[in-house]
Amino acid sequence: MLKLKIKVGSYYGFKLSNCHKIAFSVLYGFEKGKNKDVYTLMMYTDKKNFEFPIQKSLFDKWVDEERIREITSDEALSYAI
Repeated sequence: MLKLKIKVGSYYGFKLSNCHKIAFSVLYGFEKGKNKDVYTLMMYTDKKNFEFPIQKSLFDKWVDEERIREITSDEALSYAI
């Protein structure tokens, strides 16, 4: 099985330690310069949406821990409503 990679414009489901699930999308990322391998995520919950930066290494750690899976835009919408 191929290892999941972070991609701008993709949606992902993230599983917290208490089995609660959150959807997020990758808005943009930097591949060069001072902020290399930093991406901005938009998380969607039933109460609000918020943005925050993440380093590629943390995303890869979550993939290794099997806490992330790629989802469709329809699934992301169902997380938010």
